[in-house]
This record gives sequence, structure tokens and C-alpha cells, in this order.
Amino acid sequence: MRAFGRTWTTVRLPERELGETILDVAAPMLAGLGTAPTAERTREALALVVLFWNASVRASKRWERRRAADLNKLKKELRGRTIDGSPMFDVLAERCKPHWLDPRLVEDWTYDEDAVGKRRLVCTVGLPDGVQAEVLPPTEKRIKIGGVFLDEVRIRMTATSDLGFPYSRHSGLIAEDGTATVEAMMPTVLQLFAEGRLHALKADSVEVDIGGRALGLMVLVEVRSAGQHHDVATLVFKPAPMVSGG
Repeated sequence: MRAFGRTWTTVRLPERELGETILDVAAPMLAGLGTAPTAERTREALALVVLFWNASVRASKRWERRRAADLNKLKKELRGRTIDGSPMFDVLAERCKPHWLDPRLVEDWTYDEDAVGKRRLVCTVGLPDGVQAEVLPPTEKRIKIGGVFLDEVRIRMTATSDLGFPYSRHSGLIAEDGTATVEAMMPTVLQLFAEGRLHALKADSVEVDIGGRALGLMVLVEVRSAGQHHDVATLVFKPAPMVSGG
């Protein structure tokens, strides 16, 4: 997408609160503070983790206008600092890896603890330069199989890139007898099988939702190849109680 002569990268934002993710990344550092650290020491540790997180997000190879200077600077500044004997930079980098698709920056944050000491980090979210948030399509235009919307399925291409297809590339029909027919992009279907969300023909049942209509437990009874280049899979589901063995 272009805006004012610039190329924008459109991304989907994770549903999990950013503050929860930052606390997860910061866990080794916070554990190193002991059993009852002061709020001031905790905030100091979190401030460093936030710096690291923002630098990592900006340096991602996903962005056309990536900025690696801040991350390189931090690598030098953290030289010699350790967490449980391991280099602090390496520990934080490893903690960030599971969140490599998260594009959110922490613009501002507040930290406090409740009466029982549970940590709460609230973040104001920003995005890297040239990145904008995707607006989710309405539920009535989406299909969900095995608990995931088809347009949210991602197929890993390289260590820093993935493949997905918009909701418009998937469609579904519900017959009067409850049979559901879904046409989905072949890579998406293969990923569902790889993740265990889809099962062998007439095997375990799976939840299917078409256009916001929850069909309940369904069993996959047929798979066909479709599309001009056989890049589309046609999936036929039957309500679980209606499927006989054999």
C-alpha cells in the first residue's frame, strides 16, 4: 500500500496485551532481583527490557525501513552484563524470539503491583516507521477451523518472513443437511494439518465456524484439489454425529 509516495507495511496486531508480553520477556531479569525487590528496582529492570524490545522491533528485517542502530548500541552497552552467568543481550534476544511477529513498540508505560504482589505493566502502543495496523475483516466474512481464522494462519517461509492469505481467498457454504464445504488456499490447509488442527478423513472432529455461524464439531470427510493451478483445497465436513465408521 502507498500513501504520500511511501510504501507501508500492513501488519496484524497480536491479541495479547503488550504489557504481558514484555513481562514475559523480562522474567529472567525480574527473577534475578530476588523475592521482594522494590518497585523502583523492578521499574529499572523493565526500563531496560523496554529499550531492548523497542530496539529489536525496529531492527526487524520485516520492515522496509528497519533501524538497527539502537540494537547495535545496546549490544555494546550490555557487554559484560550477565543473567545467571549468560550474556544479558543473548538472554533477552532469546526471550524475544517467540514474539518475532509482534510489531508493537512501547511508546509509554506504567508499572504497579496489586495487593498480593501481582505485577501489572500497562503500555501505550506504537508501530515502527512505515508500518500500519491491519483492520480485521467482519466476522461474517471469515472462516474458522480448529480455533483459528483461516486468514490468521501463517506459513513460515524464512526465519524472518511468513505467508498468509486474506479472508477473501477463502469461502464456505452450509447445506441444509448441515454439510459444510470450505474452499481454502492449499498452503493454509497444509499448515492446519501440520499444526494438528485438521485430522485425517473421518477421524477426530474439529470445530468449524463459517461467517460467524458456529457449526459445532465436524468431521472432515473429503478433500479435493481445486483452482486453475490446484492451489485451492476443497474441504467437505459433516456434523460429527452423522458420520458412520468404515
